[in-house]
Formats: sequence, structure tokens, C-alpha cells
Amino acid sequence: MATTTEQPNAVQEQPQSARDRYRGRYSAAHPDLNLDDEEAFYSQANQNLDELEGFRESNRQLSEAFDKTPLLAGLILAAKEGENPFTYLAEQIGPDMDIRELANDPEFSKKMGEALAKYQENLAAGAKAEKDMGDNFQKSMDALKELQQERGMSDEDTQALIKKMFGETDEQGNVTDYGIIGNASMGIVPKEVWEAVLKAQNYDNDIASATEKARATALNEKIQNGKKDFAGAGVPSLGSGGAGGRAERKKNNDGSLKSFRESLGV
Repeated sequence: MATTTEQPNAVQEQPQSARDRYRGRYSAAHPDLNLDDEEAFYSQANQNLDELEGFRESNRQLSEAFDKTPLLAGLILAAKEGENPFTYLAEQIGPDMDIRELANDPEFSKKMGEALAKYQENLAAGAKAEKDMGDNFQKSMDALKELQQERGMSDEDTQALIKKMFGETDEQGNVTDYGIIGNASMGIVPKEVWEAVLKAQNYDNDIASATEKARATALNEKIQNGKKDFAGAGVPSLGSGGAGGRAERKKNNDGSLKSFRESLGV
């Protein structure tokens, strides 16, 4: 009779907790993220939830489209399995799928012509949008270079600002940070971004207000200094002398500073 011997000193591996398993998966998906930084952790978590909600909404819309058009669902599944979609349509539709016969139908030919024209329009619009985006991006980079020179920013600080604005991707092309623009396109605008825009909006008004205050202060100081200089000149109060005395001082006033001081009794 065979007997089994237990090894009392053997260490049994403890099952990993759900929390540790989640943190491990999260760290693997975001290797540059410090999981102990709660603000950064929850910021990334919110981005992930936004992306997940977007996928769920897209899936819901596709499900509704598949329910309305079962042939579309079958076509997508056939393409997923590597089947030629046109072959699948021919098998499902039969003779009505014969393009040669459809081409003889004036209504079909009209719709096909409109569809091809729309395709060309979309193609041209896409090419123009891509060109405009490239031109606009170059203008944005030129503006940033001017700012870099004005502020004396290092290349590292400038690159960090670009990433903060436009986001960044990993080596596989996966988005790791959507940046201010990417988040804003999804309706995500943090409080600090609103504050930065508000400060930039009020910048000119703040400068004008500060300039006006400086002018008022300078004018006030000039007036006060003038009063001090005038009081320091030793101007006496008018005495009770008769008109004859005043007339005599006026008579001796030849327009010189000395005569003026004598006319005041200084």
C-alpha cells in the first residue's frame, strides 16, 4: 500500500488578491505611471473609463445596425473569418448580386454614380484636412519656438510642453497620454486648464490696470514732492502791511528770481 508523505516545510503559494492583480495589470499597461501618486493614478483611470465608455457606445450602435440589417452582421463576420465579402454577398443575395445586371438598371447606375462622386469628395476633403492640419501644426511649432527664445526655455522643457499639449504615444503607437487637446476633444477639461485660460484672458486687462495704478502713484508722488518743495522754500504768510509796501515790492520786481524772492519778502 502506497503512502504519501507530506512536507510540512513546503511553502504554499498564496493566491493573488484582486487588488494586487489589478495593480499588476495596470502597471504593465502603464509602465511610466506611478501607482502611488493618487492624482496621476485616478487621472489615467478616468481616461481609461472615458475610452471604455466610447467603445461601449460604438458597440451599442453597431448592435442596433446589425439588428436592423442582419446581412450586414453576416458580412462583417464573414470578413472576420477571412471570407471574401463579395462572395458572401453573392451567396446570400443570388442573381440579384450580378453587377452586370445591376449596371443596366438606371436607378442603380444613378446611385452608384452619386456614391462614387461622394467618395471622391470625401477623398479630396480628407487630403485637404490633412494638409491644413500639417500647416497649422507647423505654425503652432513656429509660435512655440518664438516663445522658447523669448523665455529662454530649454529643449527639454519645450518638449515637455508639446507632450502636455498634444499628448504622447508609446513605441507601438498606443496613446499613453491624450494631452490637453486630446482630452478637450473628448470633453475633458480639468480645473487647472480652465484657470490657465482665464489667466491668459485677463492678462491684458491686468497689465493695463497695473500700468494705470503705476501712473497714478507716480503722479501722486510728483504732486506731493512739489508741495514739499514749495513749503520748503520758506514762503511766509501775508503780513498786514499797507498797499504802499506791496506797491513798492512790485515796483522793484524786474523779472529776475532775486526780485521775485524779494517781492515775497524772502
